[in-house]
Amino acid sequence: MSGDSYSESLSGVLKQARDAPTPERATPVENDRRPLLRAAALVAVLSMIQTVDDQSRIARELGDAWTEDHRRTRMGKSNLMALRSQRATWR
Repeated sequence: MSGDSYSESLSGVLKQARDAPTPERATPVENDRRPLLRAAALVAVLSMIQTVDDQSRIARELGDAWTEDHRRTRMGKSNLMALRSQRATWR
């Protein structure tokens, strides 16, 4: 699963769940929600497992306000408070 993308791994799990043999029941239940709940649990577990610290995404985030303010002032731009208090231009 390390080389697969999230959607590929999720589709693989769902295909396996769909192709799995179903056990025979004594009384058929039309509105059985167990397969739906099982799929929801699998999606929840996969989404928790797939939290990888992608360095390329972390580096592109602005960071907290203090960091963004100091970065702007170092580049010679107005500080963050002045930027946020500006009004939008007429178009």
